[in-house]
Amino acid sequence: MGNWDNGQVASLTPGATLSCVGTIQNECNAIFLYNSAGVDHDTTVYVTGPNQQQPLPVVVPGTTGNNGLASLVLFDGTLTNSISVAMPSTAPKGSSVQAWIGSLGFPIGGGGLDNQQLQANGQKYNFSKYDRYYFVPQSHWYSMVIQSNINQFYSVMFMGASLTVFCVNPGPNAQANVYFFDDKIKQLYKFVAAPPTSPQTITQSIFGNGGQYVIINAGSGQDTQTATISLQSLQMPAQLKTAV
Repeated sequence: MGNWDNGQVASLTPGATLSCVGTIQNECNAIFLYNSAGVDHDTTVYVTGPNQQQPLPVVVPGTTGNNGLASLVLFDGTLTNSISVAMPSTAPKGSSVQAWIGSLGFPIGGGGLDNQQLQANGQKYNFSKYDRYYFVPQSHWYSMVIQSNINQFYSVMFMGASLTVFCVNPGPNAQANVYFFDDKIKQLYKFVAAPPTSPQTITQSIFGNGGQYVIINAGSGQDTQTATISLQSLQMPAQLKTAV
C-alpha cells in the first residue's frame, strides 16, 4: 500500500493501492486518473472510502504513451477525509495508471504538478498536462477564457464549496469520464461545455469574493500542447469611476 497522504502524482500497477488517510480538508475534491500503460487497453481501478460504501469501479480509457484523457472521480471531503485507489492484481500485464488528488489544497506542496499563479492581465498562458493554476479574485468581475482546438479538452476548477468541469470541443457523451463517489458532490458540481457557436472557446465570468480559485488541466499530454488559459480583470479604472 502506497502512502498518498499528500495526494501527489503517483503510479498504480496491478495489485497496488494508493491511500490518502485523514489529510483531506476541502469540501470539493477530484481524483485525476490517467492510463499510463505502454499498451492500448482500458484499465479498471476501484475507489474506496473509510465507510461501508461499496467500492466504485472507474474505467480509465486506454492509450499509449500516457497520452489519453483523464477519468475524474469527484468526492466531498466533509464526508470522506480518507480515500484509496486500487488496481486489482488480475489487471492485464503492463497495466499502469497515474493518479493525483486535486482541490483548493491538493496536491500538498505541488505534488508533482506545475503550480503557478494565474495573472489577471488578459495574457494567454499555456495550459498543459500537469498545470495547476491558482488565483484570488477581488470583489469585482473577471473574464476567464479557455481555448483548445482538440476534441474534449477538460479542466476542473475548484472554488469554495463548488467545482466546475469545463469541456472545450465537447463530444456526444462529454461527461462519460466523470464519476461521483458520493451523492452530495453531485449537488456541488457543474459541467460547462463550450457552445456550438464557439466550440473551441469557453468564456467564464467570475465575480471574486477574496476566496481562492484553483483550475487543473485534465486533458491528455499530446492534446493540450496548444491549449491556453487567460484571466482578465474587468474592473473599471479608478480615474473613470470618479470622473464627472
